[in-house]
Amino acid sequence: MRKGYFSLVLHAHLPYVRHQEAHRLEERWMYEAISETYIPLLWEIDRLQRPLGWTISISPPVVEMLADELIGERYVEHLDDTLLLIERELATELAAEERDALLFYQQRYQDLRVTFEYWGRNLNRAFRHYKEQGYLDLITCTATHGFSPHMFSEQAARAEIQTGLNCFERHYGFRPTGLWMPECAFTPGLDRIMYEEGIRYTFVDEHAVLFADPSPKHGIGAPVYSPHGVALFPRDQIISGRIWSSVIGYPGHPDYREFYRDLAYDREWDQIAEFMHPEGLRFDTGLKLHRVTGKTDEKEFYVRDWAWKRTDEHAADFAQALAAHLDEHRGQDFPPFLVTAPFDAELFGHWWFEGPDFLGKAMERFEEQGIESISPAMFLERHFQDIETVHVSMSTWGRKGYGEVWINERNDWMIRHLHQLEKRLAGQMARDRRRDPLVLKAKRQLVREYLLAVSSDWPFILDGQTTAQYAAERFREHIRRFEETERMLTEGKLTDGWLTERFNDYPFLADEDIEPDVFLTSHDYYVGAERPAEWNEAAVLLIGLGYGNGERGQAFRHFAERLAAAGENVYVLSEGESSYRHENGVHVYKTKPTGLPLVQTYNQLAALNLAFLREAQALAKGVTFRLVHNFSMESSSIAQAFAEHLDVPLVSTVHDVESERTPQGSGGLFVAIKRLEGEAIRRSDLVFVGRKELEEQLVSDYHMKLKPDVFTADIENPYARLTNLKKNG
Repeated sequence: MRKGYFSLVLHAHLPYVRHQEAHRLEERWMYEAISETYIPLLWEIDRLQRPLGWTISISPPVVEMLADELIGERYVEHLDDTLLLIERELATELAAEERDALLFYQQRYQDLRVTFEYWGRNLNRAFRHYKEQGYLDLITCTATHGFSPHMFSEQAARAEIQTGLNCFERHYGFRPTGLWMPECAFTPGLDRIMYEEGIRYTFVDEHAVLFADPSPKHGIGAPVYSPHGVALFPRDQIISGRIWSSVIGYPGHPDYREFYRDLAYDREWDQIAEFMHPEGLRFDTGLKLHRVTGKTDEKEFYVRDWAWKRTDEHAADFAQALAAHLDEHRGQDFPPFLVTAPFDAELFGHWWFEGPDFLGKAMERFEEQGIESISPAMFLERHFQDIETVHVSMSTWGRKGYGEVWINERNDWMIRHLHQLEKRLAGQMARDRRRDPLVLKAKRQLVREYLLAVSSDWPFILDGQTTAQYAAERFREHIRRFEETERMLTEGKLTDGWLTERFNDYPFLADEDIEPDVFLTSHDYYVGAERPAEWNEAAVLLIGLGYGNGERGQAFRHFAERLAAAGENVYVLSEGESSYRHENGVHVYKTKPTGLPLVQTYNQLAALNLAFLREAQALAKGVTFRLVHNFSMESSSIAQAFAEHLDVPLVSTVHDVESERTPQGSGGLFVAIKRLEGEAIRRSDLVFVGRKELEEQLVSDYHMKLKPDVFTADIENPYARLTNLKKNG
């Protein structure tokens, strides 16, 4: 086995082009992708019948359209129409090579129909089956392929990510740890949202890593960690270019099928009118009977056997080139050299008709060359300890490597509308926090319209000037539909029937996929009514675990309520599902870490403290705190850090310490927890102990200068010993 790895990543994406009315030309994009890319890829996976190391990203619009019964029904009609057209063509007088090409298509479309029916007209079932067999890995994309770097708010970026994951999980039964960010776009801070939503890796273009700070020692030969711990896998353009280079790339070989020549434009209108659009428009039939031939307008007929044999040669050539590339870097260790090759899936099959055949044959040649094909998830499982952490700037894999494609003179007018929608969504979600079913349904429809408008496909199409009118109309339509829904909600005129009709126009995403509260900030959880000014002044922040639960939690709660009854402005921050309640004079906030469950205790504590810190920072934007009181050693680091940040006194209540909880403790975790405890206790301006016998232990273990007081929930004027509530002023 050669040293090093190869990782193929295919991204299957189309904009959501499902329409209620029939004969929409844009819906044919989906038919072409199914016929030329998705099913041919499935054929190769089934033919090889073994783990391939491939990763396929299927975007939520594609997932939803693959599962849509109406699209399934129309696709079968499309296959039948195409077979009928082939039959009509075969009944005419044709050249032998033209007839052979049509006979090839006849068999192929029959096979497409058999495969499509076998999977119940839902190819999600096929991809899920091969994932469960261990043949490939599956991930997804954001909800509608929105261009994250140009989003106005963190909430919008999170909505795209979270909703996309929800949709994928509903169809596939699991939540992936990898995410294809639209346009391979990355911008600082996006990784924190991804990590909090459970994402552990994504993909960037190679210049993102090459220009990172500090410069990674392995260049693009290994992923890097972002500051928030998301692995960024860089594209290897040398190997990608081997396939798609305009000079040496394989798809331009004379034996391969010519993409730009279709039967629809080779026939008189009377011959094909029955199979064209009812309004008299020609469109591609998918029956492309010619081969590339060369740099000439004169094209020879396609010979399938020639193209098939040519894929053998190109697969062997690619495997040899990849082997040589890996050998050039065989000196790399920790981790071994990795070639990451991300592509749009539709490049294989749709644009390069023989592409899926090439990929399958390349896998067979990899075995001969001793090349291991590996998924990013498997690479991380093996080498997560060998990856550097760097800072990566904003980047994409688009033209010139940044954001020019998605904001220029042809499409920049779109972005101001999207930013306005983000602001209005935040306002609508915060305005009425009731979970009234009708209001909730309306909010979900608002989010749905925003997501359909924010798709990066619309500015991309306008930039390329392909189907620009359709892209502009779809964008404006969703802006208009958002405004109409917002107006009906504000005026109280909504009905369930009206909202159902709206959904049926574009039945994208189930209601359960959309959580409107994602557009709320932490501060919005308690902005339901106008807040009295005194709620925001001279407050005491109590931090600890288990508020109201168990003996200590009840004492914690009783103490907070006594403080409030004595006239203190009391805020409590504890763990639990994110919520706010104003109870017995106490503002109680609960929060929890987001992202995947962490195994190590120390990591769990760190994640919890980070969640507390974010909530406390959000509170401090509107509330002035005069002191911080910590009730749990588990939250000591955030209490200490936040008190120092605000420059206010820190009070600690200590019920036990790590040396008591783990009498025989030793090792790194024991030492680390003791160090955190000691720092918080030594830096406290006032310390209470839960029982008298702890006093001597605190003094001996942590060399305290202050004499602790014994804490009871009934203590009167607990902060009397704090003589200067603003330590430095």
